[in-house]
Formats: sequence, C-alpha cells, structure tokens
Amino acid sequence: MKTVLYIVFYYPPIGGSGVHRGVKFTRYLPEFGWNSIVITPHPKLIKQPKDYSLLKEVSPEQKIHHFFTLDAHWLFKIFWGLNLPQVVNWLNYHIFKPDADILALPFLRYKISQLIKKHKIDLIFISGPPFSLMLNVLWLKKKYPLPVIVDFRDDWSMGQSRLDNPPPESFRKYEVNLEHQVLSKADKIIVANEAIKNNFLSLHPDLSAEHFVVITNGYDEKDFQKVFPPRETEKDKLQLVYIGSLYGRRQPGIVWQVLIDLVGKGKINPDKISIHLYGPNYRSFVFNGFENNKILEKMVNLHPYLPHSQVPQVMSQADVLWLFIGSGPKSDAISTGKIFEYMRSGKPIWAVINPQGIAADILKSSGLAFIADNENPDEIASSLVNLYKNWQEGKLTVQPNWDYIHSFERRRLTKKLAEVFEQTLTNVNTNKFYTSHQSLNGQS
Repeated sequence: MKTVLYIVFYYPPIGGSGVHRGVKFTRYLPEFGWNSIVITPHPKLIKQPKDYSLLKEVSPEQKIHHFFTLDAHWLFKIFWGLNLPQVVNWLNYHIFKPDADILALPFLRYKISQLIKKHKIDLIFISGPPFSLMLNVLWLKKKYPLPVIVDFRDDWSMGQSRLDNPPPESFRKYEVNLEHQVLSKADKIIVANEAIKNNFLSLHPDLSAEHFVVITNGYDEKDFQKVFPPRETEKDKLQLVYIGSLYGRRQPGIVWQVLIDLVGKGKINPDKISIHLYGPNYRSFVFNGFENNKILEKMVNLHPYLPHSQVPQVMSQADVLWLFIGSGPKSDAISTGKIFEYMRSGKPIWAVINPQGIAADILKSSGLAFIADNENPDEIASSLVNLYKNWQEGKLTVQPNWDYIHSFERRRLTKKLAEVFEQTLTNVNTNKFYTSHQSLNGQS
C-alpha cells in the first residue's frame, strides 16, 4: 500500500457540503491501494458548524492528525455584529492574504514536517478552499522531493466571492500571480468541474490542459440503501425541499416574488404547497425584502442544519427537490455538491439555475430536472406551475437515467483519483530517472 498525506481544512466533525469530498476519498482510497494520513485543524478551533454524525463515515483505521490554528472568522463575527463589514474587507485584502486561514500555515507546516519524518509518504494531496492551503505547494517543492497534487473544489481568483466583492487591483494582481505559481508547480491539478478548469486555462493560457483532471463531486451509494417510509405529514401538499446554505448570490428573492404573484393570480393555492429549507440559514437573509409577508409565512419553513445521516430520508420523503444557484458573473461555473445526492434520490429536481451553466449540463442527462432560468421570472413561474399541475393530476413522475447517475458514485470517483495518484508517481519517477541519466551522461 502506498501512502498519501491528505491536507484538508474541512473534515469531520466539521459539517457542511465541502466536507464530503474528503471524507469519501479517504474512506475508499484503501480499496485502490492507497492509505491516507489526514492533516486537518482541530475542530474546536474552527468557526464552522459541527456534524458529529459524519464521524461514522470515517473509517476506524483512518489516521487523522490535528493542528492548532487561529481562526480569524471569530474576529470577523465581532465586526459583522458591529455592522462593520468594511473592516473585514480591509483585513482580508491587506493582512490576511490570500485569505484569513493563512494564519494556519506555520502550525500546519510544523505538523507536515513531523509526519514526513515519521512516515514513508509517497505523495501529498492538498484540497481547497481555503486557498491559503495552496501556498504549501511552493513550500513543499522547495523542501521535499515529493509529488504534490492539488484539488480545487471551487474557483480561486475567479471565484464567486471575488467577483461579487471585487478586491483592490493590487490584491488581484498578487492573487493571480500566486495562483499561477501554485498551478505551475503542482504535479497535477484536480478540479471539481469542467468550468473551473476552463477558467484557470483562460487566465493562465501557458498551462497545458493535460495538467488538469476533472473529478466531480458525487454521492455514496451506501447512504441510499435504506428504504424510508412515506412521510406522515403534509400528505395533501406539494412539498419542495431545499438542503444547504443560502448566502451571497443565493438570495431567493426572485423565487419569492414569483410565488407571491402566482398565489395572487390564483394559479397556486398557498394551502397546497409547502417549501422546507434545511441549513444554517438566517431568516433575515432568506427573506430579505419579503419580511413578514403572509403568503411566504404560510408556505416557507426554515429548519436548522440537517445532519448528513438524515439527508437521504428527508429527500426521499419530498415531492420535489429544489436547487437554486443565483445569477451573476461566472454562475455557469457553479456545481454544488447537493446536485449528485439530489440525482441519486431519483426525485424530480426543480433547478432555478443558469441554463447554460455546468450544473444544468450535469442535470440534463439525469432524466429528473425541471430547469428554469434564474434570471427569468416568467420561466420560473411556468416551471413551478407545471410541477404543481402535474402533482395535482397525479402525473408528477420522472424517468431517472440510472446508468448516468451511477457514474457519480463516490467509489468510482475515488478509483479515478487513485489512478491520478499512480500516474503522477510514474511520471515523477520517470522524470527523475531521465534527469539522473542525463546527468550521468554529462559527467562521462
């Protein structure tokens, strides 16, 4: 068995959608000849929701090493509470570069050095965000003769947070240059979708497309093996379920306005439809501009963060799963992790998204999607009325393309990752042999 040193910031009992990729990779890598040693911050120090049910997903044999860190997000919480977001922005763009988790690097590097001395490491794998972790590529390449692979779950300098809150030009130049150094030095770059790859190549045209490998997010088949009973409540209502966080562009005001208008026109009976949102969502954000609206109060229900172990049951008992991705620059590059579990549920998916984006491309072949343009109220209304009428008439059925959906199973995706590890090792060793051979010939 070979060993990969797996550096990841979000790992159980940290909760949230960004955790599952790392958990599943480390769980299934041993089946393909790779053990992993995980390095992750001590969870009590990180300002993130905790989901202790996720610890059941981690193999008992998994080696996990925690490091101390200072999480600046606790400080940011104070400034946000004082309504001083400009202070947070200034700190992010002048002190904490490229992001606030830069504070973790000294402690992380000390732990990395300890583990490399103690264990025979064949390869190092770094998954982000946070993107400050990627600076370790430059440090590792100077210090250790080991191949380093990076994994981008999201865009970096062209990501949504940067586009929606543009940094100073000096920061942008710094970050793009840093990004280029990391991408150039990494032995291989894994990205979560094709759009992220294309964004990197457009910004750094000197890089080769062969330097990138797309490994999407996915679902774990074992999470869906249990048969769940039908729901016992709201049997006379069309129930739509949204799982996850609403933040940034994911402010569903356009959907709320459509709902209000449809009720006003008599096209939807507010007593016959319910919407349930599960996640660490703030009422003030979710209903921004629609506070105290009586129609929405009747139809929309907010629930706290849902432990991942309960997600399959909630999805199985819904009539429709709602996917919402806000509009704006580069919204075509967003493919949230929930898409794949939504598909595996086999339920109809109401996708209010960019119809030309990567999420739409993924969903179109599933046989499950009702896609509406996230910038077009008429299209959103038409698709929702269509779902509602089909439900009223008992015709709300779909035909899942199971062969396609199963291609996103976590074991299959992990096998692909292991193949990238093997190929990278082979290439690195071949290059070392070639360089050594050249050197010997030159000396003779």
